Amino acid sequence: IIKSGAPAENTFYINFEEPAFAPDLNLNFLLQIYDAYRERFLPHGKIYVALDEVHQVPQWEKFVRGVYDRGDEVKFYVTDSSSHLLSQEYGRALTGRTYSNLIYPLSFQEFLSFKNHDDLLNSDNRCSPELRHLLREYLEFGGFPQVVLSDGEEVKRQLLKEYYSAIIEKDIASRYQVRDMRQLKEFCLLVMTQNGLSMSGYLAEKKQGISQPTANKFLSYLEEVLLMVPANYFSFSLAQQQKRPRKFFSIDTGLYNAVSFKFSENIGRVFENAVFLALKRSGAEVFYWQDKQETDFVVREGRAVKRLINVCWDLTNDNKKREVAGLEEAMKKFGIYESELITLEYEDKIKTPSGTVRIKNFFNNFSN
Repeated sequence: IIKSGAPAENTFYINFEEPAFAPDLNLNFLLQIYDAYRERFLPHGKIYVALDEVHQVPQWEKFVRGVYDRGDEVKFYVTDSSSHLLSQEYGRALTGRTYSNLIYPLSFQEFLSFKNHDDLLNSDNRCSPELRHLLREYLEFGGFPQVVLSDGEEVKRQLLKEYYSAIIEKDIASRYQVRDMRQLKEFCLLVMTQNGLSMSGYLAEKKQGISQPTANKFLSYLEEVLLMVPANYFSFSLAQQQKRPRKFFSIDTGLYNAVSFKFSENIGRVFENAVFLALKRSGAEVFYWQDKQETDFVVREGRAVKRLINVCWDLTNDNKKREVAGLEEAMKKFGIYESELITLEYEDKIKTPSGTVRIKNFFNNFSN
């Protein structure tokens, strides 16, 4: 904001996780600190106020609305690590005054920009050894900016482990008052290691011995704090959709790798996770589908199926048949005449009885 030309005295940032604020986090405190800022710096013209981790202040939205209603020339930036901020409840309280945006970790294109390698995606040689090396780094360590800019693999891993622990202990255990930390940590590890696979309270009960109600509650926590992002089973019938377990993907591939198995052994699942995040980052509504075969991703727009996508890191003659068979079954089921098979390097197209499977290069299609 300052770089765009706003005077420094017209910007005000409050981090509500500041320990000194803890005893006083209420509406009255928020109004007092805002008025104290205005009296101290006497800003002229429009001011910009950033409220970080705003869930710490109950009914913060009433403060924001009150400031707007009294006519202050102000723009608020409200951030939080919980998806609650995207709820309709706040939209109703601040009708006509809000624009919500879920910020994901860096895309591969943004990652390259941070590494000063924008030119690699803009060149004709998009499958160069250097670009493939950077993609493996992106898949292994993810897109959190501090991790991307840190030097050394061990430093990156340590940062990711600290992020993961903070999410479990602060964003989940503290916020939702979870008492059994061991059970919570074991459950979170289970879901992370099942990344991209079906997960439900019933499956968690079978694998971990945790009760279904507790498992479902924990799953909702993981979703609310944006550690895991769900993909529902696709069906035009809501009842059928709800009968099937959901798949959960990590919000960042680096987090998944930091707490699960060895990266090299799971690169296919990590690659699928990266494609899923690219779709979500674009605003797509993403599902999965399975009958005799499986389709990794179904993208819906309104009531219509728009895209059918399978993902394969290392495409061989053997697994190509399986991937194409899954897409062919889905094309026939949904009346779609074209589908996509995302792989690392080359592009091609395969004719099937129901249409065309286009083999697409990740670099050309899913870097954003």
